[in-house]
Amino acid sequence: MTSNRGLHHIAYWTDDLDLAMRRATELLGVGPFRVIEHVGLGDFRFRGEPAVLDHSAAFAQWGPVILELNVAHEVHPPELRDALGIAPGAVSHTSWWTTDLADEGQHMTTNGCALITTSVGGAVADWFSVGPLFAHPIEIHQPTPPVRGMWASLAEGSIYPDPTTPEEATS
Repeated sequence: MTSNRGLHHIAYWTDDLDLAMRRATELLGVGPFRVIEHVGLGDFRFRGEPAVLDHSAAFAQWGPVILELNVAHEVHPPELRDALGIAPGAVSHTSWWTTDLADEGQHMTTNGCALITTSVGGAVADWFSVGPLFAHPIEIHQPTPPVRGMWASLAEGSIYPDPTTPEEATS
């Protein structure tokens, strides 16, 4: 198994994606942003049950890490909103990647981190609560080739097709 537990990306919640991108560009000098409207999460579950996290996301390279900005459109059940800490300006999550999500998930649960959400679609990722270590969740990716392509394009400063769109994820 390969895991990179170093910070890969950090995400923040916002209530205005366009304004957040403008401010991040002005303040941090990041961009261009890759915007994914209504991110396709595929089979998305909260604590094992089907759930809805309809959100849009914007990604840009920020030095050695990726900056992700998120705006939530619809979230069900209501407890999911609380578990993810959805509030403008709050850290949405920090993230790393692995080649074996099941093994990394076992590592997390063995160390007292509860599984919050799972998604299997254009991206494959699990979110965990990390208790007293951080006040925000950790997302662990087992990146698909389209997701890796998008990440690489951000580092190059270019725009890459939406990795969560099924037509592009399979091509």
